[in-house]
Amino acid sequence: MKSQIIKIAYVGFGIVSQGLAKIILENNSVLPGVKKSEIQTVGILDIMKGSKIDAKGINMQKVLDNANQDDYNLLTENILDIPKAIQEVNADIIIEASFTDIKTGQPALSHIETALNSDKHVVTTNKGPFAVAYQHIFSLAKLKGKTLAIEGTVMSGTPIINVLKTGLLGSDITALGGIMNGTSNYILTKMELGISYNEALSQAQKLGYAEADPRSDVEGLDTLAKVMILANVVFDVQLIQEDIEVRGISDITLADVNEALSNNSRWKLIGSVWKDDRGIVHGSVCPKLIPINDSLYGVLGTTNALKITSNILGDTTIVGPGAGKIETGFALYNDIISIVNA
Repeated sequence: MKSQIIKIAYVGFGIVSQGLAKIILENNSVLPGVKKSEIQTVGILDIMKGSKIDAKGINMQKVLDNANQDDYNLLTENILDIPKAIQEVNADIIIEASFTDIKTGQPALSHIETALNSDKHVVTTNKGPFAVAYQHIFSLAKLKGKTLAIEGTVMSGTPIINVLKTGLLGSDITALGGIMNGTSNYILTKMELGISYNEALSQAQKLGYAEADPRSDVEGLDTLAKVMILANVVFDVQLIQEDIEVRGISDITLADVNEALSNNSRWKLIGSVWKDDRGIVHGSVCPKLIPINDSLYGVLGTTNALKITSNILGDTTIVGPGAGKIETGFALYNDIISIVNA
């Protein structure tokens, strides 16, 4: 039986895209599932690192071998009009992993719209577009008859979107809350060992958990985007950023952490979304003291956890990886498999 060739193109080739590329290579570019399929990369579009389009397929092993160098060597094309390139590249699936901006959703929003309008499926971990235009983008995907897969936008490699859409059918969800940023949780965990905030942040950056500019993680903006996505997924409501209280962890001191531990509690950055008795949906992002008998208390390091409250099951907690090159890359890989085997 001849393999089906699935052509993909990356938009943005940072850590997450590199993680996906590594997973694909480790599986010899063959996708598991009911359909015998082979992945072929026909495009890499990255304004900072360089771009390359090759209809015959790009040698991804060579690209990854050079990925940590300033010059990618093989990415020689200087493509500045990314939407035009997305439209023209002969790909079945666009992997959107560019810069995240939760205020405007750009440039990722334009990338996704262009891909859908040019009859391409989209797989992404980019939170920005779905924080501001969730319903618009999914309506466009439905109109075009294309799949838009976003499993990795909330808890990295831990499956949560599909669980919320299908795993709790029949049980009315009233609230969700949890640890949705691996970087902040890593820092707070290290502070419990007596390491200062600044040193813990530096370690997180060296390990690739935090960006050079970590404000999105430590000031709660990354978690805010995920809260807004969850409001759409679960309650079909587009929350307004300005209406959501957001506080990060940068003001938490070693003294605060130690005092909490002495009282059998831990500080955690918690993102929450809930529906009140009037049916109005609210969201918040702030550090909270978590008592020792709470399911979130033992969630340490870069691990994420989401507590789902429903009328039949009560509290159900999903725990899993919340950061990392391979972990987040796996979310993209899983979504690709779902599209191919649909």
